[in-house]
Amino acid sequence: MLDVMSSHFSAIMLGDCGGSFIAALDVGTTTVRCQIFNSSADTVGAAQKQIRLHYPHPGWVEMKPDEIFADILQVIRNAVETAKIPYAQIKSLGISTQRATFVTWKKDTGECLHNFITWKDLRAREFLNALNASWRMIFFRFGALLIYWLTRNKKFGMGSKLKIMSSHVSGRFLWVLQNIESVKKALKSDNLMFGTLETWLIYKLTGSCQYVTDISNASATGFYDPFDLNWGTVAKLLRIPVRCLPMVVENDYDFGNVDESFFGVPIKIACVMADQSSSMIGSCCFANNDLKITLGTGAFLNVNTADKIQPSLNGMYPLIAWQLGKDLVYMSEVPCPDAGSLVEWLQNAGFICEASTSSQLAASVEDSDGVFFIPAFSGLGPPISNENAGTGFIGIKPTTRREHIVRAVLESIVYRMVLCYDLLKSERNANYNSIRVDGGLSNSSFICQSLADMSRLPVTKMETTDITVLGVAYLSGLKCGFWSNKEDLTKLKKVTESFEPTRDQNKIEMNKNNLNLWIRAARRFYSWY
Repeated sequence: MLDVMSSHFSAIMLGDCGGSFIAALDVGTTTVRCQIFNSSADTVGAAQKQIRLHYPHPGWVEMKPDEIFADILQVIRNAVETAKIPYAQIKSLGISTQRATFVTWKKDTGECLHNFITWKDLRAREFLNALNASWRMIFFRFGALLIYWLTRNKKFGMGSKLKIMSSHVSGRFLWVLQNIESVKKALKSDNLMFGTLETWLIYKLTGSCQYVTDISNASATGFYDPFDLNWGTVAKLLRIPVRCLPMVVENDYDFGNVDESFFGVPIKIACVMADQSSSMIGSCCFANNDLKITLGTGAFLNVNTADKIQPSLNGMYPLIAWQLGKDLVYMSEVPCPDAGSLVEWLQNAGFICEASTSSQLAASVEDSDGVFFIPAFSGLGPPISNENAGTGFIGIKPTTRREHIVRAVLESIVYRMVLCYDLLKSERNANYNSIRVDGGLSNSSFICQSLADMSRLPVTKMETTDITVLGVAYLSGLKCGFWSNKEDLTKLKKVTESFEPTRDQNKIEMNKNNLNLWIRAARRFYSWY
């Protein structure tokens, strides 16, 4: 785990760092955040800005490179300004980014060839339906199944069920390679560079000096092999040109410095990490079987599987959590693409005035009055895994009020998370002691208590919901000597609230019944598209 850090970095006692600070940047799906931390992990400056998403066609979700880069620079400047410190006192910068959002650009000029295509983008859905039904994929799955029968190696079992989804970079990148003429031309002339968000951001911040991707982001693309640790079998199967892919490096790699033209002084980039990996660090999920759920724009259940990769045949993804030096840690993930986005929709549709009122409205009625909501704006993820599902309500009647609608939406988030947890238990036989939650929706006491009641595990929430920011701050602090090892970080963890599961047997049975009814309702929306 992170014990190896003690051999990487010099041991410096807390508080001995004088006037030095670390900056932590998180580029999420809806918000860019930057916080400035001192050696006690206290925030001394912070800033954030909403990301402007663009929807040029139904199902397309994009970000403009120039807009997002300008926002990132401005947020860093604003955070430093609120901290009232000179840039020279920032000892290092840690970067966390959303995963599976990518762009391509020209090698010779750095010009982007299209907007960022985000992980929520569905433009490749029809293209991927045809690809997944192609003879090439059928033969691959059949061959993998034969090998699985012979060896019982779950890696090949996963291959026998391989289906390229829109949430994977691989499918959307293939769509770009086949549909954007400027990309085709750049590839033909060997002038094409590909990168997920962190790759492009490092390239830009270092003045085009570094072209790398960190291993946690690479493992979430869908075509990096977490078993063999290379751009592997899936990339070759899909004929993705490896020559235009960046070098994969560890999370504490020497990323160089932010070019001094941006802030007047060079700032060392201490670490780069995918958002869910960073939230694992920020939640101090350092031990085998530590479990957390991030309730952000989407919801993600992650479990630390230590130095063992956990293959799954039912949609639980094995990923690389982090690599620090030679210390490689795996995690397994069950994603749910819609969570906070549903509350945002409630607000935009006029059901609530502020996101913060949703929990209170939901708790103001005893139940949803038989109303169920199916949250499939981006399809239904594992274990249902139906990308063509539709979104909607069922069970609305004359007695249905706004409060019932809001409660049904929040309950749908919990139902999805409970299904994810049930999948984890069926795939990985282990003891789980609690669920740590983070992200904006962890502020909803209704969701946290409902999750505790239905999972039968205590749910704990830390003092800050910006755990992804805290994770890269922790790693930056370790690398520059603020802290020595994971024990120092664990001492900094501040749990502010804990939700215990109900012991009321009637409520337990009612919850089970409601979950079964929700599953029946969800089936009505399968394959709507």
